[in-house]
Amino acid sequence: VVGLNHENDLNSEFEKSGIFVKNLDMKRDIISFSKTLKTLTELIKEHRIDIIHTHMFHPLIFAYILKLRYSKLKIVFTSHSENIGSKAREKITKITKYFRNTDIVFSKEMITDIYRSDANVIANGVDIEKFKLNLEKNKLYTFIAVGVLRKGKNHIALVKYAKILKEKGYKFQIQIVGSGDASGDEQENIEAAIKKAGVEDIFLMLGKRADIPTLLNKADCFIMPSLYEGLPISILEAGATSLPIISTKVGVINTVIDDECGYLVSIDEFGEKMEYILNNKEEAKERGKKLFKKINNSYSIKNMAFMHKEIYLGYNYS
Repeated sequence: VVGLNHENDLNSEFEKSGIFVKNLDMKRDIISFSKTLKTLTELIKEHRIDIIHTHMFHPLIFAYILKLRYSKLKIVFTSHSENIGSKAREKITKITKYFRNTDIVFSKEMITDIYRSDANVIANGVDIEKFKLNLEKNKLYTFIAVGVLRKGKNHIALVKYAKILKEKGYKFQIQIVGSGDASGDEQENIEAAIKKAGVEDIFLMLGKRADIPTLLNKADCFIMPSLYEGLPISILEAGATSLPIISTKVGVINTVIDDECGYLVSIDEFGEKMEYILNNKEEAKERGKKLFKKINNSYSIKNMAFMHKEIYLGYNYS
């Protein structure tokens, strides 16, 4: 497992499982690019790599360059989001799709002409057992958002909704779990907006946490006001804890959440739906229970791993 940036939160987990892991801490300059390419080339040779499974756009560029030297390399690509980042990236991904052996998307609705026509559909999965905890809920009704603090996650929109609901006299709290990463860091902007709106008593900025199952089990409703997504793992994790979910209609979230097992809304309706749930808590609980059944039946990490394994073993490596 090789990461282009410096983020090493999961390194210990890989190492416990006997998996080689390395972070390259690549910077945005030609010298760093060259050093990264050299290191990747050495790793391919040293570990006798047959497949490069690239996640997101930047690793894909390195995979193409490496394939020029190691022609037998197989390239598998998962983009993880409906928004690759720019029109230029979309064009490059489309033009070069026949250099890839396989594309993986989370739903057939996600397939566009930038992907191979034979793209494999493999939904994300979660370890259901990990989230089965019997814990008391927080004393205050708790909305929880889990995700990287970048603009696309749109956490800052929650400040406006919190201010309106507070002024109406509702008692609740909002927990935001996560921090910024190499793709962006909105923490200072979010905290400034919270202070300006006078809702410091509503928000808990919890940062990176290793106890996500506990936090989800003690919360009452999961909220995701994202501007774009693929199929977020956090949505599946929330569903594994039977939480009702309010989410914007982005990515392929609608393949998991519908009007029977959650609340899909536009960003303009988001605050109104939070208020609705504060007034209809039992209905929300029932939808959360229905979502758990769906996650348990269709979004197991074991099934996800098996489908990836089938792809990897299906290639001819001679």
